[in-house]
Amino acid sequence: MNNYIYILDCNSDIGSCCSDPGMVTIIDIVRRLMDLFQLIVPILLILMITIGLIRLIGNPEAKDGMKKMKNRFLAAIFVFIVPVFVNIAMSNLPESEDFQIAACWNSARDMAELQRTSSGTYNSKYDGTRINLFAQKPAEQKTSSGLGNDTGKSIVDYAFKFKGQPYKYGGQWNGSIPYTPTDCSGFVQGVYSHYGISLARTTDAMWADTSKYTLITNDRDIRAGDLAMYDGHVAIFTGNDSQIIHAANTQRGIVVDSDYSKAGNFKGIMRIKGVY
Repeated sequence: MNNYIYILDCNSDIGSCCSDPGMVTIIDIVRRLMDLFQLIVPILLILMITIGLIRLIGNPEAKDGMKKMKNRFLAAIFVFIVPVFVNIAMSNLPESEDFQIAACWNSARDMAELQRTSSGTYNSKYDGTRINLFAQKPAEQKTSSGLGNDTGKSIVDYAFKFKGQPYKYGGQWNGSIPYTPTDCSGFVQGVYSHYGISLARTTDAMWADTSKYTLITNDRDIRAGDLAMYDGHVAIFTGNDSQIIHAANTQRGIVVDSDYSKAGNFKGIMRIKGVY
């Protein structure tokens, strides 16, 4: 039986942060036109340069011929490099909940190809299961309705507000809205700072500062707001069994995963003081 995946936010299965299939189609067309322009126009200009060079050899006195060749050569270089700069600029546009040009720009080609497949199915990048992209929209994922106190659940609810937002290694975020792209530890630090809880900026420093947490040894005692610590990664437990929310990586952004054990080399469960 297929799993059903709808293209919304950053999706762990299809590896995209673009929530608008219509925008995917438009941007894919623009990118393909740019690629065609970048390929054909320089070739035409080079052909014109070659023809001009042949004419110049036949008539060395034609001074304007050399000038035209130089202009065409510069035009060919310009046409070739402009799309490169456009691509860089579009890929680094700021993101918000309603403005996801950069995410769509980066994933448009792959997403458009998925939309064009006759079966509409795709192998999950996360666990290899077969998914159907457009069969139906799934029910909303649970947030913090599992085990935990009000503070822990509030922390998870706040973290869910940023589901689908992009990831940026080393990015800084102070925990307020609007969100600014950050990495796993920056996301956790920001969410907790919103509730007046100060955590270290890096995963190693979080793990090393034992004054901030109690180590939980029984995974049956996981509560909303606990942290899942890994080698070089950290996530927030939602309180729903093994579910976590975390800033996964550049390709996936901030996502919810059902099994914390698959997110990395697991080190332990941290119960943050001030939450419980």
